[in-house]
Amino acid sequence: MPDVRFDRWYRYDELTTLLHAFADEHPDLVELESIGKSYEERDIWLLTITQRAGRPHTEKPALWVEASIHATELTGTAAALHLINRLVTGYGNDKKVTEALDTRCFYVVPRLNPDGAEAALSDPPRIQRSSSRPWPRTDQQDGLRVEDADGDGRILTMRIPDSNGNWKRHPDDPRLLVARDPDEYGGDPDAGDVYYRLLPEGRIQNYDGILVKMAPPLRGLDINRNFPVDWRPEGEQMGAGPFPTSEPEIRAEVEAITQRPNICAFIAYHTQSGVHLRPSSMYADDQMPTFDLRTFKAIGKRATEITGYPAASVFHDFKYDPKDVITGVADDWAYEHLGIHGWTTEFWSVLRAAGITDFKFIDWYLDHPIDDDLKLLKWSDETINGEGYVDWYPFEHPELGSVELGGWNSLRFHRNPPLELLEKEIAPHAEWAIFHLLISPRLVAHSFRVEPVGSGTWRLTAVVHNDGWLPTNVTQKALDKKTVRPIEAELTLPDGVELVGGERRVELGQLQGRALKNAMMGGGADPTADRAKVEWVVKATGVHEIPVEIRHQRAGVVRFSFPLNQ
Repeated sequence: MPDVRFDRWYRYDELTTLLHAFADEHPDLVELESIGKSYEERDIWLLTITQRAGRPHTEKPALWVEASIHATELTGTAAALHLINRLVTGYGNDKKVTEALDTRCFYVVPRLNPDGAEAALSDPPRIQRSSSRPWPRTDQQDGLRVEDADGDGRILTMRIPDSNGNWKRHPDDPRLLVARDPDEYGGDPDAGDVYYRLLPEGRIQNYDGILVKMAPPLRGLDINRNFPVDWRPEGEQMGAGPFPTSEPEIRAEVEAITQRPNICAFIAYHTQSGVHLRPSSMYADDQMPTFDLRTFKAIGKRATEITGYPAASVFHDFKYDPKDVITGVADDWAYEHLGIHGWTTEFWSVLRAAGITDFKFIDWYLDHPIDDDLKLLKWSDETINGEGYVDWYPFEHPELGSVELGGWNSLRFHRNPPLELLEKEIAPHAEWAIFHLLISPRLVAHSFRVEPVGSGTWRLTAVVHNDGWLPTNVTQKALDKKTVRPIEAELTLPDGVELVGGERRVELGQLQGRALKNAMMGGGADPTADRAKVEWVVKATGVHEIPVEIRHQRAGVVRFSFPLNQ
């Protein structure tokens, strides 16, 4: 078995070696390919995981998992590796894993943005939102640029005594800084009542000795705003790039997904907040088709039961600006354009780990009780030996002179879980991915019959049903947008056989699944809307095998032959 570990972060070359090992050691289950190159010309790896001895992966319902589109969100790659490892070790030993890989297919991209992760893991680390491509300008602007100024491998906070600073020491724990009261003036340095100005750790380009402004990031793209769904330009959606799919990572993924119409669901692995996010980012729930909203909520409820993370709507629960929306994101594209269930899992909530439960995902960072910070400090001290918060230490800054560095160690504590807690955090999410794939639609042969109806004439009857929980179309959105074709049944006529009744190729519409059936007290009627029948009449002499293929983009393919004996 590949020596995959969950107490470390993998650099790109190590990750590539590990993925090749999975493919080499499990050729019956794993196929590895590159779907394209990143901006810095690194391969973007895709693993196709299914029982390869059976039918082709494109003829099986599938789930797409994408990880680490954002540079510092390293947990996504770890979760993708955990899923891969769970599948290859569970096949043949675990009933659900075996069922999933025998009948369905996983597509896993462990690191969609390899350049960004490599920057975050470099020494010293480089912080960027996603891609390494300079945007919207190609030259570094003047001002403070965030970086590891003292070269210790961390990017912390700079603390500078300033009579007009906004911060002061907390009376109960002087490591922690709290905001001055609005009517507070005249700190007394002799009494330890010092005010501070806080800045991100970094260097200042063309500093005039007085004014410090934040330089816009040179690498300002957010490639999770570059998908072709309600895309907006830079002035309306920061980081969106010059046009939809302008960035090679996004174009590669969009093309790879659209080339696989068997995909029924999409999950993106991000950090942080400890939540499963669902569409829409752009409109309220009451604008979503009722069936889709109910199935999203039902799947989200099961996700919470399996992982402990709540499920939430981006529009209602995860807005960065209450008067604006975010656009061009992956899960919205999956739902709006493809008509499949799209999710974003935001791994890890240090707030919840520290016992803080009554918080709103985004609003907490704008305003929260100072007691929450004390809880976080206590949790860091007692759980990870204080590595979540660095006590202030002096540093001679090249531009600012004497400052102190310290504060929250974001990459170690906040953006990703501490490595000693990583595996426990990500492990349940493989089970949710397996569940989500197993609820996908699947065509299964119900019965077939050959009946003589006259001299040398036979009626051929084929019946299939959908044994998945979801309908073959997956969502109502898919029907509304016409992104999914109906079931097709096609008869192959060998020489000596003539079709005299029915069309050789027949469309059978869509089949319902078991989703959202009424309770028995609510009526309990269960008509056979999950089943389809097709009939042909043929004339022939002699012995023949007449092949039939019944296929659906998302629900797979059924093949068999009618035996015809004269």
